[in-house]
Amino acid sequence: MLKYLVVLIITSFILVSCGDKNNDPDKSLNEKEKYSFDSTDLKTEGLDNSGKPFLMEYKFKKGDKAVYRLTTISNNTQTITMDTTMTSAVSQKIVYLIDLVAKDVDSDGTTEAEIKITSLKLEASANGQTFNFEAGKDVDSAKTNQFAEFQSLFNNPFSVRFNKNGDVLEIFKADKISNKFLELKGAADTISVNDKNLIRQDLINGVLQPLITQIIRKVSDKEVYKDSTWQIKQAPIPLMVYQINYVNTYKVESVEKLDDARIAVIDAGIDFKYSGQSKVNQGNTSFTFQKPISTAEGKYYFNVDRGIQIKSRTKTRLEISYTMEANTPKGKQKGARKDVVMNTNIIELL
Repeated sequence: MLKYLVVLIITSFILVSCGDKNNDPDKSLNEKEKYSFDSTDLKTEGLDNSGKPFLMEYKFKKGDKAVYRLTTISNNTQTITMDTTMTSAVSQKIVYLIDLVAKDVDSDGTTEAEIKITSLKLEASANGQTFNFEAGKDVDSAKTNQFAEFQSLFNNPFSVRFNKNGDVLEIFKADKISNKFLELKGAADTISVNDKNLIRQDLINGVLQPLITQIIRKVSDKEVYKDSTWQIKQAPIPLMVYQINYVNTYKVESVEKLDDARIAVIDAGIDFKYSGQSKVNQGNTSFTFQKPISTAEGKYYFNVDRGIQIKSRTKTRLEISYTMEANTPKGKQKGARKDVVMNTNIIELL
């Protein structure tokens, strides 16, 4: 098999939600409510026809607390055709309850916040087998070892700095998470200090950064109003033999009213461009890759007057496929593989 076959790097939207509620979700929501997400459009109360442009800026003040529910849903289908056709399917839903507390806000709007995941529940299925895990509730050592990445996030706060435009400047104070991860994996006392630091950084880059860039969205640094558009270019991402060059695109669909506040309704999308050679030879096997097919759509709601996002829903779909041909002692053999990956992210202000 091809060495770099198939590392799926899924492009997803960046989400954020924040507010000034100071409730503890474990006290204000029952067990059913905690994990019951709402993917419908926000119900606003009218249109803002002032025509006045605005800046989309985060307006945290020291001591403000935001409570989010972040739901991530993924469905992956893989089809391999050789002498016969084999299809496998994996689905996963993870619901997080996340506290964000603004610990300090500079004069330029740069915020240092503490992030704590207070609840986390995973439901998954793979080819008829089901998996369930709830952090803090499942205490079986085999299960916490299996889901160590999730268990280590539970009730272990870390810190983040971001500016008023949503640029994430730093993620730090993640030692509790990495130490808990190593403890659950039984490696806390057998690993070197240097390796501990590397693992902590890997967790920041591979787990915390993707999480934060889903709940802290970079916004336009210029004034906008209805029908305004802007783009944010992202760093290229490798995908098999291709390089993905993509740009997040945004348009203000409308400006509405909710509790006398202006709400910007933003349509979000992604423009994808792929570059790279479609044919690769490895030993006696040749691979021909089809250019990936990608789609993305989303909508989010930004409270202009309070300077917070109050809801968002985004979806991405990625289809990748290739054929292979190998010379074997039994003659020439052919095969094909196709992967379809769909992701939905929903974030709600509680």
